Amino acid sequence: MNSEAIYQALFNRLSGINGIKTTSRRLRHFNNVAPGERPALFVTQGKQTEVPIKGLDAKVELEAEVYVYIHESDPSIPPSVQLNQMIDQVRAKLAPDHPDICEYQTLGGMVEHCWIEGTIEVFEAVENMLDDQGIAIIPIRILTTT
Repeated sequence: MNSEAIYQALFNRLSGINGIKTTSRRLRHFNNVAPGERPALFVTQGKQTEVPIKGLDAKVELEAEVYVYIHESDPSIPPSVQLNQMIDQVRAKLAPDHPDICEYQTLGGMVEHCWIEGTIEVFEAVENMLDDQGIAIIPIRILTTT
C-alpha cells in the first residue's frame, strides 16, 4: 500500500470536475480564495485506521475531506444552487467506473473502495460573514489493505 499514491489518485480524480477553477491538496482559508478563483476544491488528508487480521493483510481505512468553495454574486440565487451542483459532481466522480462489473470506486484499482461517508457540512451566505460565499466539506473514506 502506498498511502501517498492513494491520496494523489483521489485528488487527481476530483480535480477533473467540470467548472472547478482552483484545486490543491493544501487547504486555503476561504477568505484567501478570491471570487475569481472559485469554484475551488481542496482535498485534505485525515485519519488512518489500521486493523490487523490474523493471517491476512491488515485492513486500512484512510480518511480525507474535500472542501468546495463557491462564490455567487447574484443576490437572487442562493449559493446552495452552486454548492449542490458541486457536491453532486463529487458524488459522480466517486461512483463506480463500471457498476455492471464492480459496485465500488477503486481509484483505478489502487483500493478496495472509495466513498462519501458521514455528514456533508454546508455553509452559505451568512450576511457580513460569508456574504456571497458558500462552503461544503465532504467526508471521504477509502478502504484498502497493507
